[in-house]
Amino acid sequence: MATLRILLGLISISLVSAASLNLTVDQETELDYSTTEPISTTDSPAEQLDSNCPTLVNSNALTQTELIARLTDICRYDRTEPPISVNKAGDIEPVEVFARFYISALKDLDATDLQFLMQGLLQLRYFDSRLAFASYAPNRVQPLVGEFALREKLWVPHIFFSNEVSSNILGTNEKDMLTTIYPDGTVLISFRVQATLYCFMNYRKFPFDEQNCTTILESWMYNTSMLQMHWEQNNSVTFHSQLQLTEFDIDGYVANESISISDELSMSHGALKGNYSGLSFSVLLTREVGYYIIEYFVPSIMIVAISWVSFWLQADQTPARTTLGCTTLLSFITLSLTQENNLSKVSYVTMSEVWFLVCTFFIFGSLMEFAFVNQIWRRNNNLELKKPTTKYIVQNTFVPKPMRRNPRSFNRSQSTQSTFNKSNNTVITIETPIIIGADLLNRQDSAISLEDNDSSLSSSSTAQLTPEKPPPQTFATMTPKEVSLWIDRKMRFIFPLAFIVFNALFWSLVYCL
Repeated sequence: MATLRILLGLISISLVSAASLNLTVDQETELDYSTTEPISTTDSPAEQLDSNCPTLVNSNALTQTELIARLTDICRYDRTEPPISVNKAGDIEPVEVFARFYISALKDLDATDLQFLMQGLLQLRYFDSRLAFASYAPNRVQPLVGEFALREKLWVPHIFFSNEVSSNILGTNEKDMLTTIYPDGTVLISFRVQATLYCFMNYRKFPFDEQNCTTILESWMYNTSMLQMHWEQNNSVTFHSQLQLTEFDIDGYVANESISISDELSMSHGALKGNYSGLSFSVLLTREVGYYIIEYFVPSIMIVAISWVSFWLQADQTPARTTLGCTTLLSFITLSLTQENNLSKVSYVTMSEVWFLVCTFFIFGSLMEFAFVNQIWRRNNNLELKKPTTKYIVQNTFVPKPMRRNPRSFNRSQSTQSTFNKSNNTVITIETPIIIGADLLNRQDSAISLEDNDSSLSSSSTAQLTPEKPPPQTFATMTPKEVSLWIDRKMRFIFPLAFIVFNALFWSLVYCL
């Protein structure tokens, strides 16, 4: 029994010692972990970042998604910073963005709102050295291609239309946007865009006008010190081969590079102050005039010519000539309104308005001519004319005068004889009656002078008569009806001739200037 007790005591002592030994080891282990953690935190940030950044070594075996994820990882790529570089002199070299525009549709050239709708494909190309993977994956020659999700991971220049009314990126289920990254780091962004843009048209020569509708692309955020825009050298602006407009012909385009200045007065950009790079191209459009010739100019010429029919009607035919003049005038005004409603209300005079005013003047003039000859037709007094020529007819028609009388009074029943004696000379004047023919009135005056000499009177009383005949004066008489008919005959040639001269000047101004 004593021996058994001794053995049990030894076993209990060994168990207690083993438990104390295990506790000591655990405490030493905890002490070691606590001392190793501060040591790891004393490493440099660059060593800690490199340890967490995924490697790009031997990227040939990576998939496109894995390669894009590693290229755009936050440890080596910041999408909020542009890919600017610094030259040897320490100056910042701006990012150069090259643009190309493919126009697929042009429509809705609205003259009232001065707007047009454009659809096309816009491409932006720039270089980002941070995305170059040729050295990491030399066997990968194909570019990395993605859509909107890839674009969200990259820095992309913010370009906007400075003369836009509204714009959006087209797409059915998703936005039609394609992002391509080439092995050398070149990035190509392509997207289909639809934009409604302002086109400040000039309608001075409407409808023979030529319009230049401009599209302006500018940088929104970065000024010229950080970003510059350029057109591609080849095919910077192209048009769809089947592109056609209903009212205009496309004569080409003019592309330009410009710099826009933004300050407190013209707040046109996001950063307010600075010089911003921009691109613009103007589409040259020429209006098709065939529709206007057939629908407006030819009918208006016919209406003006119809108004001249009144010159072949007598002045007393008041209902016929009044109806003809008023009908042609109202018809022409109605025809002109259908054309003017399609034109914007501008402050200057257009060529169509010049045509409208002159044609209205010719139609209104024929109506006024009828009123004038009708008033002459109803006169009662004849016109006594010195000569039956245009000068005297017009003069006596506008300023009627009473019947012309000779300054010397005469009596048709008998001749009047007057004798004037002074000293030794005697003058006897005899006036003969007026002879009236069919249309002409002839008047002859004769004067007989009798001179007596003192020497001859003393020897013999002899009287000598010496007649003196002045050049005869001819007078013509026209009735009011004859004057009215004469005016109508003249207007039959004056109105058409004046209208032909106007057309020669009008079409010369349209096509020569």
